[in-house]
Amino acid sequence: MITVKFFGLISVEFNIKQLLVKAGPVKQIFREVMQRNPNISEQQLMQLIMFVNKQHISGNKRLSMILEDGDELVLISPTSGG
Repeated sequence: MITVKFFGLISVEFNIKQLLVKAGPVKQIFREVMQRNPNISEQQLMQLIMFVNKQHISGNKRLSMILEDGDELVLISPTSGG
């Protein structure tokens, strides 16, 4: 199992802090998050800032990255100031 943690607006908007999901590709993990929280869209998940085991993950490798048991996926809503 991996731990998925949510921070920022996504956490507040969907009242979600953390989920335990099966290990596997990020794309599969996103599908499981959407199944458990039908109000979260794939587009919303794709816009989040992503860290795996405290390392920022960006670009094309995001969805193909495979997470293993014990990994931690942190998803943070991007913010902007004014």
